Amino acid sequence: MIWVLAGFTVCIASLYLYVKIKSNSKRDHDVNMDNINTADGNVSVFMDKKGNIDIIPFSLDRLKRGKASEYPLSLKNPYTAAELGAYVRKGLSLSSGGRMLESEELMKSLGFYAWKDYSAGKKSVSVICNDAGIVLNSTVRHTDGSYSFRYSGYEKTLPKNTSDELLGKEVLELMKVSG
Repeated sequence: MIWVLAGFTVCIASLYLYVKIKSNSKRDHDVNMDNINTADGNVSVFMDKKGNIDIIPFSLDRLKRGKASEYPLSLKNPYTAAELGAYVRKGLSLSSGGRMLESEELMKSLGFYAWKDYSAGKKSVSVICNDAGIVLNSTVRHTDGSYSFRYSGYEKTLPKNTSDELLGKEVLELMKVSG
């Protein structure tokens, strides 16, 4: 009888340890699920006065000028920081597709005829992923519709495995100082 009781106790202890280890493993997986690596690339993130977002993936041409490399990704307000971060990450991965959109094609996809009209009243943040990590720069809009960085160099740098939520929060923070 004592051997049956000892066996039963060992089974219960083993079951308890198995459940405990399994639940810790799942929790660790969930924590790291958002921390994925980010592809090298370039996007410009634009926000209108209503908080709606357009993310335009771009690559550099031979003259080192940015040219849209894919159709824009759009988010309508309201959205979460994590959703914004996920869209930015997706745009970064799309930017190196080798495609170059003509200006007319990009404007048509945005519903405008000219860049100056599209950019009017919009704030912009530049996001680049390279060997340094995910680099963010706030911008200033000029009267011709173009944008330039507010600061020379890297304004904010994040690790490539930054969560979508943190990436989205940082973009929104820099959007506040863009002009």
